[in-house]
Amino acid sequence: MTTLGTKLRRLRDDKKMSQTEIANILGVSQSAYNKWEADQAKPSSDNLLKISDFHNVEIKDLLEDNVGIVSNNIFKDSSVSHHIFNYAQTVNMQSPELIENIVKNQEQIFKMIELQTQLIERLLKK
Repeated sequence: MTTLGTKLRRLRDDKKMSQTEIANILGVSQSAYNKWEADQAKPSSDNLLKISDFHNVEIKDLLEDNVGIVSNNIFKDSSVSHHIFNYAQTVNMQSPELIENIVKNQEQIFKMIELQTQLIERLLKK
């Protein structure tokens, strides 16, 4: 599987640009951009939009083959997952499969909201 960081590195290499140059264009720090390429952090939806515009690629192409990359990292430590697991314990839902399905559904909802937000942002720019 090709990670988002690997794709960012390839796109940058294709343009023969440094991390600092790309970071300046995107309006982020070089260290933030470095973390994206190293898959230590993920760009926000706003930054994903800037990246897709700059490289003239679709956001889905950046995230394709990376199912859950953005949401998994967000939900791994998020309060949403924490509350789901606490609720499951409270009502004695001991099925790990059920809990896993609930978390996956929440991740899918998050993805849809994120894509909807990006679409709205693009429409507002026109």
